[in-house]
Amino acid sequence: MRSVLVAFLILCCGLALTWAGTLRLSEDYSTEDRRPSWTHRHSSLWPCDVADYPEAYVLMHKVEKRLERIDNDQLKNRIVQYVTQQLRQCKSGQQMDEHCVKRSIGYAMSFINHHKENSLTE
Repeated sequence: MRSVLVAFLILCCGLALTWAGTLRLSEDYSTEDRRPSWTHRHSSLWPCDVADYPEAYVLMHKVEKRLERIDNDQLKNRIVQYVTQQLRQCKSGQQMDEHCVKRSIGYAMSFINHHKENSLTE
């Protein structure tokens, strides 16, 4: 009787571990579905070498919102190039440093404000 109970407990533990592993895998796939609408996997505005990193999405989204209020295409291109350069500096190997990206938000907004003001005075 005792050996049947031990075998039953081992079986239950094995099933629980299998179920937990399956649950974890399904959660990983569902995070792809819950990605924000402003993800940039195949954006024409941002190069793939920076757009494929989810850590960069926040900065790219903020910049895109600011670009919507700018009419000068040359200025827009200059801003995108600057931000792309900032994001490339945040890469190390095949990873993007999230803290570096967050620091770059301030630099990017300052760059945009400075160049936007200069374009108004010209």
